[in-house]
Amino acid sequence: MTETETKWAERVRRWRASDKTASEFARGQGFEASTLRYWASRLNRLPEAVAKPAARVRVLRVRRVEREAAGEPMTVTVGAARIEVRAGFDRALLRELIAALAPEGAS
Repeated sequence: MTETETKWAERVRRWRASDKTASEFARGQGFEASTLRYWASRLNRLPEAVAKPAARVRVLRVRRVEREAAGEPMTVTVGAARIEVRAGFDRALLRELIAALAPEGAS
């Protein structure tokens, strides 16, 4: 990959990991959302593309009080694995589990 491709691959990787729209992610970053989308598409066509993660983890913002009051667990799915998370879980451990379960090359 060229230096430019590597730079954009990292931006695209961070954008995809952010769960933001291209416009939200690009705001204030010094590049346009359309350019970000262009590079995401271009890098997808490269055989050694590192910009496209093999697994995505979607973070849902849930009101903690409602979840704890209901006593409901949350389920995190990474590939075929499902992790049930309850109030008071160890966030660092969850990050480690997700990283261990994510396919090679995923972020």
